[in-house]
Amino acid sequence: MAYAALVSLSQTLEQMMHYRKFCYIPPSEEQLLEPLREKLSFLQTFLEDHLRIGGETVEGLEGRIRDSAYRVEDIIESHVSDQISSQGDPYGVKKGLKQLTYAIQKAASSLISCKRSMELHNMADLQKVMEQLDSIIEQVMSIQKSSKVEDLQCSYTSAPASSGGVPNDGNKMVGFDEDIRALKARLCGESSKLQIISIVGMGGIGKTTLARNIFNDSLVEYYFHTRVWITVSQDYRLRELLLASLTDRKTVDLSNKTDEELAEHLYKSLKGRTYLIVMDDMWSATTWDDVRRLFPDDNNGSRVLITTRLLDVAVYASSSPLHQMSFLDEEWSWSLLRYKVFEQQSCPTELERIGRTIAKSCGGLPLAIVLVAGFLTKMDRAQYHWEKIAENMSSAVITNEDLSKILTLSYDHLPCHLQPCFLYMGGFPEDYNIPVSKLTKLWIAEGFLKSVGPKILEELAEEYLEDLVKRNLVLIIKRRSNGKIRFCGIHDLLRDLCIQKARKEEFLHVTNSCAIGIQNQRRLSIHSNITYAFVDKCACASPIHSILCFPQYIESLSFLRGCRLLRVLDILEARLSDIPPEITQLLHLRFLALTYSHLDYDIERFWRKNSHLKSFLELPPSISKLQNLQTLIIRAHAYDLGDRTLFLPYGIWEMPQLRHLIFFDSILPMPFAAIQNLQTLCGVKNFTFKRKAIEMFPNLKKLKVFYTGKSREKWAKLPPQSCPSHPTWDSGSQIFVPFHIGRDSFPCELCFTAQA
Repeated sequence: MAYAALVSLSQTLEQMMHYRKFCYIPPSEEQLLEPLREKLSFLQTFLEDHLRIGGETVEGLEGRIRDSAYRVEDIIESHVSDQISSQGDPYGVKKGLKQLTYAIQKAASSLISCKRSMELHNMADLQKVMEQLDSIIEQVMSIQKSSKVEDLQCSYTSAPASSGGVPNDGNKMVGFDEDIRALKARLCGESSKLQIISIVGMGGIGKTTLARNIFNDSLVEYYFHTRVWITVSQDYRLRELLLASLTDRKTVDLSNKTDEELAEHLYKSLKGRTYLIVMDDMWSATTWDDVRRLFPDDNNGSRVLITTRLLDVAVYASSSPLHQMSFLDEEWSWSLLRYKVFEQQSCPTELERIGRTIAKSCGGLPLAIVLVAGFLTKMDRAQYHWEKIAENMSSAVITNEDLSKILTLSYDHLPCHLQPCFLYMGGFPEDYNIPVSKLTKLWIAEGFLKSVGPKILEELAEEYLEDLVKRNLVLIIKRRSNGKIRFCGIHDLLRDLCIQKARKEEFLHVTNSCAIGIQNQRRLSIHSNITYAFVDKCACASPIHSILCFPQYIESLSFLRGCRLLRVLDILEARLSDIPPEITQLLHLRFLALTYSHLDYDIERFWRKNSHLKSFLELPPSISKLQNLQTLIIRAHAYDLGDRTLFLPYGIWEMPQLRHLIFFDSILPMPFAAIQNLQTLCGVKNFTFKRKAIEMFPNLKKLKVFYTGKSREKWAKLPPQSCPSHPTWDSGSQIFVPFHIGRDSFPCELCFTAQA
């Protein structure tokens, strides 16, 4: 995750201008920043160009780059935290002239002491890391000078072929009868023109096995005069591909021919013949560009069949509709497992229930089912042994070397900017429907995205997600009416791969029941209730920058005091009775999501017992300390809607980095300062949209408000032409809906006209 660490550090350096308002940066350290930016840019370019070189040397180099970038980022952010904290309260929360004077005097004194401390301690640390970066750059330059990328690729072991790279006539397809029939009809019928047909799907889903079954079908053998099978793989070479395509290579000496002569020989050998060329496991559109001219079109029904995991490659090469592979359903999964284990024999009754559970656990992936069947055939057909396999399905399958290699191929082929985004998805629970709007906000807060041209980061994040979908690594669960993805997911086996890779890279650690192994982890995904025992261990894990929390119960959040560099805190799945004060001390926080609840299902009983409590929830003024906050989500639990209102402080408008504000039922004060980055404002009640207020949100794209009582009556009486206009909103981007169906609805008369 070296590239992600470099991009994140670059963003942190860009924010140093913002930090200057709140903390002192010594000239000696400031002089290091520009050379540091240059070094980061150089290393980013190197990783973008040479990520897939491979080998232990380059992997070790990536680890050194990652660790150095992490160290620099921690030094800078720790210094900022120390100085802002030492200034007491620079955000105007304290009241009274005496208190303000005292705060200023304390801040001035703190600056002097911090300056001396910084120059003695942090300066030395920065110099040390800069020396490490110089050493890394020397090694990178040595690699670039000694060999070209192609030479480096040749010096390392080639990537393994796909699951069916070696012809295997004995693979019987179970559950794909319709696929076989459909493809045979397209191969042996329809148009007489040359057609290129692509089979596309996730690794291990059966693309190669399907193509092999069709390739060896008796009707296909009869129909085509010439049939050629070519395994392309990731690191193909054109000469080897040409030699593999020539069916007469055993009878004719081709070793002395040039690539052009081989290409001409292949073209002539296919000319006038009805041929079927299978190009298995294609990874690049460039590969198709290299060979497409070699296949003559004689209007005789010839076909080229391509298998690939990449949708873009399939679309680019195909001249006819794609054939998209689907996962097996539960019944077909069990049928395949039963066939592989028992063949023509019947399955004992006592094993069928467990067998169905095992088959279901494979998530409809044929290769996983076949591998598990291999385990089962080697052990006694006893209920006890099958139950053990069922209990340890995840470890039994993902640790299989063959499957691991096949799934890892897709990860290794990812460009460096997509790898952290993909691994991050392993932090969500199994079979979890991931809200895309939330996922993209998390990616942005983590610093994974590098700005490109005029595109906003949210648009870039959506493109990243679409790219992962096209690579068959992410599943679309549900789309919006406008075609964009609303919920996405990830196959269980790919999730297991993400968890393994992320843990190895010290990128993300998923914990289910204890805090073992959380030290030195940058990100935590917690899938168990947070107990005091867990809190004690978390308090010692200071490098933590992100926490994704999925349990419903949290005993304490006191451990947050030790996570002062935290930038992501997602506790939306848990229920809190108040805003923990520890949160407002997390000065580097960029993403905050939490759920408010009474924690008592009997609301009337709750208020009888707690009549002294307020009937509303206040966000503390100290929330304005979170100057880096981009996303703030505060949700109410379902049965609490309508019982308490969230009151937001004026300080909310002193947070310039805010991009998304999402609430359940909130009263928002009139803005007094423009929030240039604000794009989303949801869950606001009775907000008065005067022209001045609208002008404060020049880039707002999504708005959800509702009106109740007299405010609703007031807005309902307004004629449409009296409402203010907004320069950047059009009919496609305006969203005015009630927050909660069944409550007083939004007045239909309220609209924004096209006034100049």
